[in-house]
Amino acid sequence: MSLPKNLDVIFQDDSILVLNKPSGLVVNISDTSPQDTLQDLMRDIIKIDPEDMSEFAQRNGIVHRIDKDTSGLLLVAKNKEAFNYLKSQFMHRTVKKEYVAIVLGRITEPLFEINAPIIRNPRNRMKMAVGKKGREAMTRFELANNFNLNGEDYSVLKCFPETGRTHQLRVHLAALQHPIAGDEIYMTRKQLFIMGDAFKRLMLHAWKIEFKHPKLQEELFFEAPLPEEFKKFIQNPIKN
Repeated sequence: MSLPKNLDVIFQDDSILVLNKPSGLVVNISDTSPQDTLQDLMRDIIKIDPEDMSEFAQRNGIVHRIDKDTSGLLLVAKNKEAFNYLKSQFMHRTVKKEYVAIVLGRITEPLFEINAPIIRNPRNRMKMAVGKKGREAMTRFELANNFNLNGEDYSVLKCFPETGRTHQLRVHLAALQHPIAGDEIYMTRKQLFIMGDAFKRLMLHAWKIEFKHPKLQEELFFEAPLPEEFKKFIQNPIKN
């Protein structure tokens, strides 16, 4: 089975696949998403021994995840050795990731960071929240530019998560009162009203990733081009 046309293959060899996931595609099979996930697609591509009960087999090679409505780079291992090696890099935080986000409001600080633990929201199990008893979560941010749309200010940020908590960037920016545009889960009703219908998706894109190849032991760097939804709102190209 070939990959769907809207799922770009950035790179592949006999050890790994680097994919550019589209917004709207769920990564992992779950009770709320039992089918039509990236994991389903990988089952037909990554040949798994039916008797293999390893994490590699259970996840069909998918090393990490990004949210359904986030687009961008995702790593898939083609064998158990590659999976374990890549997973170890994520666990030891040696994988470098960079996201691009468009957020509500005008941010003027060129560089800042948020170090706030994240816990599952006790009032809504589908959401995460900042909480003292949560797991460590730290994100660095760099301001790329600001723009105004329909009389409202927005900011373009480059985001560098140092940890990999669920919804980390979305929770951190919402706590800062600058939620990611198009985030219907973490924006307040007032913020959703302010945003209107300007954004048809979550404006978060996994833009760059750097890691060590599991077989070649060489540092690899990949970049997923900005989706068209981002380009039309970003007047000045983002510099590397």
